[in-house]
Amino acid sequence: MTEETVKKPEGKSEPSPKLLPDLLAQLEEKLQRAVKQRAESERKAADYLNKLQRLQADMENIQKITKRQVEVVTSQASERLLMKLLPSLDALRQAVKIAGSNDALPREEVAVGLKMLQEQLEQVLQTEGLEEISAVGQPLNPEFHEVVSYVETDAKPENMVLEEVRVGYKLNGRVIRPSLVVVTKKPKPPKPSEVRSD
Repeated sequence: MTEETVKKPEGKSEPSPKLLPDLLAQLEEKLQRAVKQRAESERKAADYLNKLQRLQADMENIQKITKRQVEVVTSQASERLLMKLLPSLDALRQAVKIAGSNDALPREEVAVGLKMLQEQLEQVLQTEGLEEISAVGQPLNPEFHEVVSYVETDAKPENMVLEEVRVGYKLNGRVIRPSLVVVTKKPKPPKPSEVRSD
């Protein structure tokens, strides 16, 4: 046996007492590196957690700000629309006042006044993006028209809109209310028992 190693009974060798300080120094150095790496990893994890918490708080603040801005814009848009509608309301109130007074106007003048009021209201709504859906004389389009009745006829092609029961509207190109329409359909052929032979 040499001085540097001592054999264990199991056959494994053990470092000599002279090498122990070097081995301990190496192990201590590895341990210190591991402790430093762990401390660095914990510092990075804490830093990431802190950044994540700040980002989450920023996101919540952005959502609150956005919600407030949407509410303000919606309120301003409503206010703008209402300001445009007020003249029509004023004219309607004036018409009701005149209709209730003893100084009744001729029917023609009332009709002209109501027509002007209708046009004023339609103009306001058009500036807001509202448009009527074209119906009468158009082929049936389920996207724009809702059928309430059919009329059997050979005079017009099948599935043509004959009559508009209620006007439909689009807002900025999107249907918000379909037109209620009456549509053509081909007459049913007569039953053989109904055919007369002369």
